Amino acid sequence: MIADLLPRLLLYLGAVLLVGGVAARRLLTPAHPRLAWLGAGLALLVAGGGLGVSTTLADLGFTAPTDILDYLTGTAAGRSVLVLWIGSLVLLAAELAALTWLAALGACGVLLWGLAGIGHGASHGQGVHVLHTLHAGAMCLWLGGVSALLTSRGASAALARRFTPYALGSVLILGVSGVWMSVEHAGNLLQLPESAYGRSLLLKLALVILALLAATVVRSAFARGQGVRPRLAAEALTLLAVLGVTASLSGQAPPTHESGSQHSAH
Repeated sequence: MIADLLPRLLLYLGAVLLVGGVAARRLLTPAHPRLAWLGAGLALLVAGGGLGVSTTLADLGFTAPTDILDYLTGTAAGRSVLVLWIGSLVLLAAELAALTWLAALGACGVLLWGLAGIGHGASHGQGVHVLHTLHAGAMCLWLGGVSALLTSRGASAALARRFTPYALGSVLILGVSGVWMSVEHAGNLLQLPESAYGRSLLLKLALVILALLAATVVRSAFARGQGVRPRLAAEALTLLAVLGVTASLSGQAPPTHESGSQHSAH
C-alpha cells in the first residue's frame, strides 16, 4: 500500500512546489519562494515518476533497461510520465531564464497534462483528462499561494487581499471539476458511502471544507492584525492532508471502473 502511494504523493508534492512556486513568484511574492524550492519540486517529480515506473515494471517482472524504454514510449501511462518530466524541465528553465508568463503557463499546462494522465484522468476520454488537469492546477495554485504567504517575511493584509481572487478562483475550479469527476468516476453520488473510493472521496470533501474554514479564519486574522502564521500553517496542513487523500484516491479503482470490468467480463 505504502509502495503504491509513495510515487503519487511525491508527484503531487513536486507539482505543488514547482507549479505552485512558479505561480507564487509570478503572481504574489516576486523572487519567493527561492529557486531551490522549485528545484526540490523538480527532484520530487523525477523521483515520483521514476519510482512509479520502476514499481509497475517490477510488479510485471520487466526490469531490463529496454523494458523501461518500451514502457515510457509504448504505453499511455509511460508517455504521461515523459510529458510530465518534459513540462517540469521546461517550466524550471522558463523561470530561470525569466521567460514570459505565456511560456511559463504553457509549460505548466504540459506538466499538469502529464500528471493527469498518470491517474484516472486518462481513463474517461479527453474531456475528463482536461478536468483532472484543471483540478491539479487549482490545487497547486491554492496550496502554493498559502505556502508562499506562510514562508514570506512580508506577509501582510495587502498581500492576502492580492491572493484572495486566485484562491477563490482555485476553489471554484476545484468545486466544479471535483463534482464533475466524482460523477464520472463514482457514478451515483448518493451511493458514495457504499464503496472505499466513495468514502475516501467524502473524506477529501470534508478536508476541503475544513481548509475553507481555515482560510476564512486566516482572512479574519489578517483583517484584525492578529498572528496569522499559525492559522496559515493550519490551512497549509489541511491542504496537504487533501493532497494525501487525493494520492490515495488515484490508486483506488472507482466504482464505474469496477462495473465496467464486470460488464466486459460478461
